[in-house]
Amino acid sequence: MSACRWVVLLGLFAVAAVDQRQVEAAGPAPKVYAYCVDLGVPGLKPRPVAELAKMLRAVGFDGVGYAFLTGPQLDEGLRAADEAGLQVYLVQTSINLDPKAAARYDAQVPAAIRKLKGRPATVVVTLGGLKPGDPAGMEPAIRALRELGDAAAEAGVRVSAYNHVDCWNESVPFCVKLVRQVNHPQVGFNFNVCHWLKVEGNKDFRPLLRANADKLFCVTLCGAKIGAQTWTHGLIQPLDQGDFDNRSLLATLREIGYRGPVGVMCYGIPGDARDYLQRSMRTWKGWTSSSGSL
Repeated sequence: MSACRWVVLLGLFAVAAVDQRQVEAAGPAPKVYAYCVDLGVPGLKPRPVAELAKMLRAVGFDGVGYAFLTGPQLDEGLRAADEAGLQVYLVQTSINLDPKAAARYDAQVPAAIRKLKGRPATVVVTLGGLKPGDPAGMEPAIRALRELGDAAAEAGVRVSAYNHVDCWNESVPFCVKLVRQVNHPQVGFNFNVCHWLKVEGNKDFRPLLRANADKLFCVTLCGAKIGAQTWTHGLIQPLDQGDFDNRSLLATLREIGYRGPVGVMCYGIPGDARDYLQRSMRTWKGWTSSSGSL
């Protein structure tokens, strides 16, 4: 064999070795869960949580997110997930910043958080009762989030400010400002793709996530059409649709060392849930496989 061919072969072996080291350094793909399945579709009655959990497990999801925290729904949801072999990665609650509100949050919330002990759950929190960013909300929001952070610390879980459109904390940069002032180890912020696009438009999210990686506690993505104004067929679609670059988001998460699960937002997606979830799972596996482009 000529010396030239040897050089070429050695070069190929070196490239392959570097690629393999990069795959190993990246670690395993994030755990993935589905969130808000069957919700927000006119005329559609959400299936029982036990049936939902079994379907998610069959499709290949690692866990589930629930848009509730208190009441009998929580016990039912935890039981359904356990029986299906799923993790509960997300539960949702709210804080009311209205100065006239009788209480900032449901009195059942601390006890409900304690029920999450031993689970890799994040309690995501929307804050309402005031216009987005109203300075009057900062002090009561900080106080309430610190209280929930203390409850979360006792249970070994975390609390995350959820950037939800039309809420006081609809903006991700504002959520970052908020949690920095809360200054509690168990309190961080969400990055939700559809709400980011609705509020921030197609701004580059990477500098914000890189600068605040230590407080990024929850990520939910979806297929999304940039510039759309509706959820259905617009800002929330299965992962195989839309033109938002989710692979760039996942690459950024890997770059900044995010080790949490990733949720797939399904609110308002019409059609058969099993079908669109299977399509999303195929796309997810393509993105996160060792041979993918991340």
